[in-house]
Amino acid sequence: MTKSSCSSICEKALWLFQRFGLRAVTMDDVSKEMSISKKTLYTFFQNKSDLVDQAIRKKMQANENELKSIKKVSKNAIEEIIAMHSNLVEISEQFSKNFFALKKYYPDTFKWVLEQAKIITLRVFKENIERGVSEGIYKRKLDVEKLSLLRHFTITGIIEDESLTEDIIPRNALLNNSLIMHLQFISTSKGVMRLKDSLMLNQNFAKSFFE
Repeated sequence: MTKSSCSSICEKALWLFQRFGLRAVTMDDVSKEMSISKKTLYTFFQNKSDLVDQAIRKKMQANENELKSIKKVSKNAIEEIIAMHSNLVEISEQFSKNFFALKKYYPDTFKWVLEQAKIITLRVFKENIERGVSEGIYKRKLDVEKLSLLRHFTITGIIEDESLTEDIIPRNALLNNSLIMHLQFISTSKGVMRLKDSLMLNQNFAKSFFE
């Protein structure tokens, strides 16, 4: 089997984790789903912890690549950050089912995820603010470092709140609200117009804010 086969196993494992839960899925389940022997599976992964770790690392890399793609096609900083935010919400929905199981049973991988997420999000927020300032849609003389940290900890605080894991609808509404209030604070009058235009094109996003 090749490196691409390893990636295929990781993708299938993630699908199983999301469908049945991280704790419920065994190495037997993965090998049966892939139609391979356990012996073959263990040539790629030392154990389930190794499989979980590699699968999540590949997923994180894929998520980062998606953010880079969004940045390339976005017309302005506000369009960019809304698209990236929607991507983040989608990822958090996929991840939420296994968030606390990962934290409890795979603490090393969980710690790595948090560290990587912080590095990626801080860079994304910093670059977005700098882009918005250069486009004249964000205010000048913003404290980019502090605003990026505030945005990061606002998102992680909402996502990691156990009281919000049972029903993702109010959690997603809070996430959306936090982004819009962030944009309202940092935007110029020109930026506010861009924000209104973006909300008109994204009715589901706007609806969660006004409810």
